[in-house]
Amino acid sequence: MQQIMKRRYLLAALTAMVLLMFSGCRSRHSEDIDLRLRGRVDNFNKTSFINRYQDPSCAIHEAYDALALLRDSLPQYADGFLRAYNNLAFEYYMLAEHDSAATYIDSVLCLAEDRRLAAHCQNAQVERIIAQLTQIRLLQRSCKIADSYQLLYNIERSSVLRKEPSDYLCAFARMEYYITSLTLNYHYRNSAVASSSGTQLDRATKLSLEDLLGEVEESRQSLRCDYAEDLSLNYAIAHAYYRLSSVSDSDPELLAHAYDYLIRNLRILANPRHYSEYHLANVYQLQAFIVADSNIVPEAYYQQCSTELGILDSLGTPLAPSPWQTDEEYGAYMFRISTDLFFRTPDPYQHLGAVVSAAEYSLSVGDTLAAADYYALALADSTWHDGMAPKFESMLYDGLIRMGYSNSQDINQQWYVRQMQLLTFIRENESADISLKDRLDRSEARNHYYLVIILIGGISLIALGVFVVLLRRRAKLLKQEKLALQEAKRKDVERIANVETCLSVLRHDINPFLSYLTNPHLPDEMRQEVLQQLLRTFSNIKSWTNLSIPNGMQFRLTQFPLEEVFTAVADSCPRPHPEVRLVHQPTTLSVSGDRQLVEILLRNLVNNALQHTQQGSVTLRGESYSEDSRFVHITVADTGSGMDAETLDNLFRPDKTVQPDTDNPHGTGFGLILSKFIIKRHDDNTLRGCRIWVESELGKGTTTHVLLARPQTVSCEP
Repeated sequence: MQQIMKRRYLLAALTAMVLLMFSGCRSRHSEDIDLRLRGRVDNFNKTSFINRYQDPSCAIHEAYDALALLRDSLPQYADGFLRAYNNLAFEYYMLAEHDSAATYIDSVLCLAEDRRLAAHCQNAQVERIIAQLTQIRLLQRSCKIADSYQLLYNIERSSVLRKEPSDYLCAFARMEYYITSLTLNYHYRNSAVASSSGTQLDRATKLSLEDLLGEVEESRQSLRCDYAEDLSLNYAIAHAYYRLSSVSDSDPELLAHAYDYLIRNLRILANPRHYSEYHLANVYQLQAFIVADSNIVPEAYYQQCSTELGILDSLGTPLAPSPWQTDEEYGAYMFRISTDLFFRTPDPYQHLGAVVSAAEYSLSVGDTLAAADYYALALADSTWHDGMAPKFESMLYDGLIRMGYSNSQDINQQWYVRQMQLLTFIRENESADISLKDRLDRSEARNHYYLVIILIGGISLIALGVFVVLLRRRAKLLKQEKLALQEAKRKDVERIANVETCLSVLRHDINPFLSYLTNPHLPDEMRQEVLQQLLRTFSNIKSWTNLSIPNGMQFRLTQFPLEEVFTAVADSCPRPHPEVRLVHQPTTLSVSGDRQLVEILLRNLVNNALQHTQQGSVTLRGESYSEDSRFVHITVADTGSGMDAETLDNLFRPDKTVQPDTDNPHGTGFGLILSKFIIKRHDDNTLRGCRIWVESELGKGTTTHVLLARPQTVSCEP
């Protein structure tokens, strides 16, 4: 019996050992299969990444193969999903299919935020940064500079990019960050576009670009990803140095740095395995920009070309100019080569940018035939679409109108309306970028200030505890001085803002109108509208300037009959639509204020109402305010098209402008901002409570309300 039991125990033990060995083999076999599958996914993603510039179609195909394998066999391999999504986002960006790119960017961001998957993902944070950098590029192309800068600001302050790059993915993220940051400052800021008129960079952007280049130069040697990323970063650095040289009196040292990085790219491209038409087009286009830039004297780039650029002839067409070429011929030659190369790539964004840049240069040197050929190429190119590149599209319509490309008044009208819409959109985004940058700079300064105060306070408490009372008194005095400085700074900022507003109007509103008046094919009706808009704009700017500058127009407090002002306004306002009636209700009320300013105020409001009213009437009325008899309630009511809630909210904001409608493409909103400023002057100099507001509804007209003080309620003090 005991022997039988022993045999049973031995048999059970042997069975358990066999099962354990089988389970272990099966587990190892499963792990081996997973590793092989992951290796295949990684190879698909690597091939997609390597071909991101050379062959976008191949890159997309390989990324989709990776996704198919992941979904079928490795649904938990988050790193593989993130890499495939980012590859697709970048490739669709390169093809200017922005909606598809945005979709895959969202996929990366959602997956990187999933804590359950991110726990098993090594590269979640790096991939998230890469997706955000592609998103920034999309925002920059759409001229949404404020959103782009905010994302860059957040990335810059994250801990991810501060670590030393440990692999190609980290290096790629770091290099993409520098490329995106440099491009933002030298191309998308300060209305900086490629043209023959020279580079425009304000002082803050110039300093920011200099600091950024210093940081890039320090890190450049340690950043290694692949030759394609080297080409992209070298080009961004070269372009940044060129822009700085242009705004620094053609500084030969800065220009030499630009050519140094161009030569590095030419040496990479001279290797047949690394040849890329996209990157070669960038080299030739940058040379064309340098030649076209009126701030760069020909001797500066001729000297650079004669040293090393002429050596690299293996690429087919040398960059150095031929002895028989004039400056204009050489510039046109460079633009023609770069345009041809860009049209061999599948990126419609680059197609449009290359064409309008070449056409702009042709116009600047008087070659209208070449410009017309380039514009014809743009109009015939079906790969680009509205909204894909607002700056380049704006340049296209501006050039078409300026050179009188079409004899059709209808086509000119369509181009003109679209140009106004684009200018308004670009101006709004540039204003938002300026406001955001100023706000972030103030926040940075405030944070540094508080940090210094805390450190000084801590040291003072430890070392000078016996002088606590004296320190408190000193802190109180410092606080008072700080408040005084802040108040002085606020007044200075307000004064500067007034000047910037006028300059913005001159740059964005007046210059295009003056340019359009030279078009012989512009319809007479539109020409009259442009002239009237110019006169109104100049009048408002004059009034704004006189009110804003020190020792300008002084506020003259008087008492005057409102009826006289109504009559003067009614007699002086033109009628854009003769069938619209202007009615003012007789009144016996008087107003305390500056008569001249009140006339400017009401004239702006009535003019604005007449412009937006196609039929019906505009009614000017004055009566005692029912809620407070100390005020006179003035209303300007029209039967026009009305406004939606968003437009109503932005009416009086200097950083926003009202989107023009098709019936009134000339409206800028500047008159309303001036009206708000006039009311503020009255509120500061008379009884507190003067104000202006607007009530409107789409399709039901608009009513503007103004409250001004009656004579008996005027304060004795100014």
